[in-house]
Amino acid sequence: MLARILIGLLSWQDPAPPPESKEAPVAPAPAPAPAAPVLLGDKEAKELAAELDRSMTASASMADRNRALDRVAGGSHALLLKPLASVVEKDKSIVLRKRAASLLRNQPANDAKATIRRLLKNAAVRSQPGVTAELVRGLSHCGYTPALWSEIDGLFEIDYQAERVPLQEALLDLITVHKEKQALPLLLRNLDEPAPENEHDASNPPQEYWEARWKAWAVWKGRVKEALFAVTGQRFSTAAEAKAWLKKNPLR
Repeated sequence: MLARILIGLLSWQDPAPPPESKEAPVAPAPAPAPAAPVLLGDKEAKELAAELDRSMTASASMADRNRALDRVAGGSHALLLKPLASVVEKDKSIVLRKRAASLLRNQPANDAKATIRRLLKNAAVRSQPGVTAELVRGLSHCGYTPALWSEIDGLFEIDYQAERVPLQEALLDLITVHKEKQALPLLLRNLDEPAPENEHDASNPPQEYWEARWKAWAVWKGRVKEALFAVTGQRFSTAAEAKAWLKKNPLR
């Protein structure tokens, strides 16, 4: 009798799971594509540009300045480039500077490219890797050509601190999208797991350098391989393997 009671209690506490559905799982709906910027008329663009200029004052709160960017976020017109560039160069908030930099790519491509190139030459702008990352993404979107590689080539290896990782990722994405062959030396230098060749060499960077470099590499190592594949059409596991292949199959 006791055994039957215990069995009854257990079966009451742990009901049998429902039978598995034979229907195929429904795939989640894809995220909607971002809306294309609206081409503005001259009058509307002039008013928005003036409003943005007026709103970006030192006395305005960050929330107010962000709302000013909200009002121009969906628009596209060459007149918006100057006030957006001013935010990139002068605003005290890195968050808002990054947002303004990202909005440059929505503007007419040729004008936006010229503005982005000018900003990339500004030392104060380049000192903020997060802002520079948005500019690199904008350059990739607005008509990058191989002739511009020399203007961004030196940005990747300035250092490997954590704040530079988004910029390194943006550069790797640009290399991948545009199959930039001039980036091969950079890719080969950053393909293998970072480690000193001779840790006892007095000229070897300190341990902190290698720790930072390894942590950055761990984030974007897959992007390096994808960039190499985009450029060469081949998959490589090590720099030595890639160099051996390139020696037999030089890119033209």
